[in-house]
Amino acid sequence: MSDESVKKQLAQLEKTISNVEAETIKIKKAMEELNQKLSKHIDFIDNTYEGLKNPIDVARKFFKGR
Repeated sequence: MSDESVKKQLAQLEKTISNVEAETIKIKKAMEELNQKLSKHIDFIDNTYEGLKNPIDVARKFFKGR
């Protein structure tokens, strides 16, 4: 291989690596955003369920006794 050919391949590899890094950053950012949304949603469900927990337990005990 000539030096010019090696330089072209190296430049292409550097460009490919740069593109992969950019895509990885985008994916990481999207995952972090989704994680925040999911965490908020889980907290909301937990808080909602906490208020319903006692009535559900009372109903469960009531129907088990029958």
